Amino acid sequence: MSLKNKYHVFFSSKKHRREFLEGVLLILPATIMNFVFGYFAFIYTFYLSFFKWNYITQPLFIGMENYVRAFNELIGGLLGARWYEAPFFIGLRNVLIYTAIVVPIQTVLAIVLAAIASSRVRGSSIFTTSYLLPGFTSSVIIALIFIYFFSQKGFINYILNLIIPGFGYPDWLYLKSLIIPAMAIVAIWGTSSNLAILFIAAMQSIPRDVLEQARLDGAGPVRRFIHVVFPLIKPTVVYAIIVGTIGALQMFDLSFVMAGPQGGIEYSGMTVVLDIYRTAFLLLDPGYASAKAIVFLTLMYIPTVLFLRKYGGGFR
Repeated sequence: MSLKNKYHVFFSSKKHRREFLEGVLLILPATIMNFVFGYFAFIYTFYLSFFKWNYITQPLFIGMENYVRAFNELIGGLLGARWYEAPFFIGLRNVLIYTAIVVPIQTVLAIVLAAIASSRVRGSSIFTTSYLLPGFTSSVIIALIFIYFFSQKGFINYILNLIIPGFGYPDWLYLKSLIIPAMAIVAIWGTSSNLAILFIAAMQSIPRDVLEQARLDGAGPVRRFIHVVFPLIKPTVVYAIIVGTIGALQMFDLSFVMAGPQGGIEYSGMTVVLDIYRTAFLLLDPGYASAKAIVFLTLMYIPTVLFLRKYGGGFR
């Protein structure tokens, strides 16, 4: 039977037509939301990037001028421009450092936590429940709590002085060298549990007979994980790295709460998304902010695709 005839038979049934209509109605709200806040927002951002506008006067078409400004900011930062002349570059540099800290640690930590949760060790269920709780907590609330932890007389300095006598009592959020690591610590604590859920699901989907065969062949827990478990969960690891990297590069909430809308002292807590927000809503230049967003999207897209092609396996 041809495809056309199959569709004709399917829609000729009143029951099938009703099921189809119900399915369309169920996915319609999500489709509309995705179109409005996804595709339409992207198209309008790209359109707006060619204009100069301040929300009040009529938009003025200026061609590629906003993109030239964005690339000049990046090049100026590379050539040593002062911090207030290149917030876009500083935001990109900070977020790359933040991503380099967060993604490897949160991925490894999530795998370890998932391995513990998937084991049959006594107390693993209690451990799993207690550690997964941060994943259900708002990142803004977590950031507000950690602001007090990172103060001079806060919990972090207290613990570090117990471990490292004479460490001192720095105010993490007001030191240019410590504010990004402070945000990274908060992100790792708050997001590794979310990734752990992915790895728990992946590990529990591994057939038990495969693990039992490896055990009978004399493989210990470490060898079973390295030679059996890890290869089988590799697609999930790749997915977690990609999702974690994209989320880290787009970090906004922690920087807004912990560094403030202006990016902290000498933009030490500035990120790219925070700079885009600042440009659009504080400096009232949405056209330039849109151009920065498009440039940043391009910079994120290229390495993501290259990584996916090299390590993606089944995701390619």
